[in-house]
Amino acid sequence: MKFLKEELTEKYFTEKQNTLDDYPIFMAIAEDIGYDATGRETKNNELDEISIELVRFIAHINKTEI
Repeated sequence: MKFLKEELTEKYFTEKQNTLDDYPIFMAIAEDIGYDATGRETKNNELDEISIELVRFIAHINKTEI
């Protein structure tokens, strides 16, 4: 019974992956947002660079969208 459940689960996820379309995603991790844990400024803000890349990503998506 356990083997049958595992086999059906595996078949389900394989079929699900095959039916889903690929699509682009944007992912970024900001290590420094301009302030440390105590609230002091760090003079470095990765959110500025991330926002520039996000704008490029959105523009690319809008340009290539069908």
